[in-house]
Amino acid sequence: MYGEDEIDPYRAHSQQTDSSQQALYDSIDPFSETGQVAEPWGEQATDTACVDSDDSESEDNAEPESQSSSVQHQTSNPAQPVPQLPVLRFTVGQMVDRSKRTPGFTFEVMTTIPSYKGRKYTGVERNQIEFERLEAHLRSTYPECLVPTLGPGTTTSKYVPDYQNDRLVVLLLQQWLNRVSVHPILRQDYELRQFVEAPFAFNPALTSSSAVGGSALSIAPQQGSGFFSWGKPKQRVVRSANPSPFDQQLETTADNMDAFQKNLSDTRRWHGRQARTRARLAIDLKDVGTKLVSVGVIEHNSGLGRSMKRLGKCFLHVGACAQTQSNLEGSRAIAVQDMYTVACDNVQKTLSNRQLIFTEHQVSERQLERKRQSVAVLRASATISPDQVQETLAEFNVAKTDADSKRQRAERVDKVLAADLQAFEANREGDFRALFSALGRDQLHIERQVLGEFKAVLDFVRHANDSSSSSTTSLAK
Repeated sequence: MYGEDEIDPYRAHSQQTDSSQQALYDSIDPFSETGQVAEPWGEQATDTACVDSDDSESEDNAEPESQSSSVQHQTSNPAQPVPQLPVLRFTVGQMVDRSKRTPGFTFEVMTTIPSYKGRKYTGVERNQIEFERLEAHLRSTYPECLVPTLGPGTTTSKYVPDYQNDRLVVLLLQQWLNRVSVHPILRQDYELRQFVEAPFAFNPALTSSSAVGGSALSIAPQQGSGFFSWGKPKQRVVRSANPSPFDQQLETTADNMDAFQKNLSDTRRWHGRQARTRARLAIDLKDVGTKLVSVGVIEHNSGLGRSMKRLGKCFLHVGACAQTQSNLEGSRAIAVQDMYTVACDNVQKTLSNRQLIFTEHQVSERQLERKRQSVAVLRASATISPDQVQETLAEFNVAKTDADSKRQRAERVDKVLAADLQAFEANREGDFRALFSALGRDQLHIERQVLGEFKAVLDFVRHANDSSSSSTTSLAK
């Protein structure tokens, strides 16, 4: 529907959100052990990441020099600019190999991340399965992060021409790569670099352990996951007995996502029904137009025949417009709705993973306390063997290392999750606004064409009436 000189609302929205999300993630350091947590729907992240200078000086004096220097840019001077992250930019070119069952894509990469071997990669080709593998790897490796949802490889409408399908799929893929590339943790993933640099097929090894120093996250079985349950069990957020303000916000977020997903599923079903109904309407309009043209051809009255043929051509054009409307309603809107139906499930899983991370942290702290008590008992005992001492100290060191790792992971998850939720809300609002803008613009363009066609028919009939009146008058004279 858009020419070369027109602005696509989707692409315009994507360009506007890139810089805002980059600024949002630049304001936090997800690997620092200190610093405040940004609220998901509070002030701007740049304001919440900074504290008063007097408080920051007292906190810096209490911490070691190595830690105070690592967070000095966040706490010492609120007016000091935050260092920008290295550049990682993807540019999707086009879809290739449509003859194959799995679509492929070509893209270019520009980066200043030191771990990459080059600074610019051109002609990189990956198919939809490899993109899905990368998304699955990111979700399994970083369960505490809200990984963006990958769009479909094809749209769901069989009436949409290939070039419209390709354009929509490429646009959604570009949007996903943009959101992954600005994330401060996902952009540093080793497999993401392999996804760019691997000369052949990309097939990462899926793991449930965090690549940033965390241990494996054990996902507890959910209720209703037995033999007699229908489908896969869904992870849901468990209500806390004494929730903190941040926990209350996350529980509210889970409730909002659950309600939004249910309403969105109903909307998607009725939207698909509307597209199918309009497709049948387009067929009927074309049939009416064909019949009118046929009647006009065999009509012995030349004036009436011309009018019927003109009206038949009008119905054929209106039928084509109705089919275009069906294509738009059955592809773009349904693709976005399906994508966010999956995204709501991903939000629920991420919030549930956060609770599991904090539960494992509490368990590790209790285990560390028991090991500490065992060491105290050994120190108070008069008859202990050296082997027993070494074994107890080794167990204590292992428990301390595990507790420190899970404590850092629990502290990091709130910092990253707060920014992820804020970015998700901004993306959700922007994506649906862009969808409504695109649908409104397309519908208005089509309705203008339909009204113009009927106006042309009306002018034709009026001109024919005037001509027949003048010819009747001349014959009467």
